[in-house]
Amino acid sequence: MTDPSSGTGPAAVDLGALVEDAPAELRRCAARHWWAQSVDQDGRPTPVVLGWEANRDVLADRRLSPISFVDDMLASGLSPATAAQIAPLFGRHGAEHRHLRAVLASAFTPRKVEQLRPAARAIAERLTDGIEAAGGRCEYVAAFAEPLPPEVFATLFGLPVEDRDRMARWASDIARAFTRMTPEDVAVVEATAAELRAYAEERVAVARAKPGDDLVTRLVEAEVDGQRLSDDDVVAMITGFVFAGSETTRRQLTAAVAVLAEHPDSWERLAADPGLLPTAVDEILRFAPIVPGLTRRAEEPFERDDLRLEPRGRLLLSFTTANRDPQRFDEPDELRIDRADAHAHVTFGWGPHLCVGAGLARLEMAEALGALTSRFGPPEVDDAGPVGGLGAPDWLHVRFPPRR
Repeated sequence: MTDPSSGTGPAAVDLGALVEDAPAELRRCAARHWWAQSVDQDGRPTPVVLGWEANRDVLADRRLSPISFVDDMLASGLSPATAAQIAPLFGRHGAEHRHLRAVLASAFTPRKVEQLRPAARAIAERLTDGIEAAGGRCEYVAAFAEPLPPEVFATLFGLPVEDRDRMARWASDIARAFTRMTPEDVAVVEATAAELRAYAEERVAVARAKPGDDLVTRLVEAEVDGQRLSDDDVVAMITGFVFAGSETTRRQLTAAVAVLAEHPDSWERLAADPGLLPTAVDEILRFAPIVPGLTRRAEEPFERDDLRLEPRGRLLLSFTTANRDPQRFDEPDELRIDRADAHAHVTFGWGPHLCVGAGLARLEMAEALGALTSRFGPPEVDDAGPVGGLGAPDWLHVRFPPRR
């Protein structure tokens, strides 16, 4: 990406070209400068941060917050109570955010995440058994990508595994809140949030009456500045993770199989050398992120080089261009599952709002791909559903050729 000191200013995003081929248009702008001039869907000026280094700097800057997500939910007509419930961390900034994040982070230490590996592996193997029993033909999202994350999530939170399918449905409904909502979407999100609130309140009551070694119990017993979390905070944490721990991983697992279907040699390399799985997962996250970018809101005057925002001004971070910045990644448009620096992607964000569950998502993807590549040859995609707000098909009809 061109350095600002070179004297080349930001390009203006061509909105027609953006609709036609967003990655190509953003790459055009990125070749000129580290940010570009653009507008949001309401016509408000919204600069787009393009380069990898700039994305990391901006994500780490505490003058900016993700409260922009909550602003959008409220502008669409969602109630403040529901927005607070489904986006508990996005709606907080500064010390309040740091304290709540610290409580959650204690459940996602490398040691605690690793303890979930046997459960994730067993679930992946069982779902693979089902695909094999069907002769290798399946609708992959329903057969594998959708059920796996909420079942692992249920294990972490101490929730009944039989609630897996309900959690998957709730997660899919809540995902609408992170797109541009219609009145119908708002109604669905409100109704689902109410169901989830009632469910979470029941689980909190169970944890209080019968504490266990699970995340709901730890949240109920946790203290921030000497005070216990309120029941509303605990309910919001459960709700937020039903979405973040299910829908996003489901979509990334779907994107992974779609990408590897186009790279059968990489699939076979993983089957021959499972030691490549951790690196391959990060490379897929770099190469095909389901979230093309995130917004941020200035909480105070913000300035970086020649980009300035007033308080409440907004910008958009482009992970699409950051993850393929040629100044950071060699041959960035190539999928290389042994790429040594693949972990440097920004798909999980960076800085104070780095995804708390990133380690668990990586583990789930590695175990999923390990089970599938060991039992089947490279997948063949017959057809795929539409790609919604989270960048992976809604459904994927696949043939997995059995190895035995």
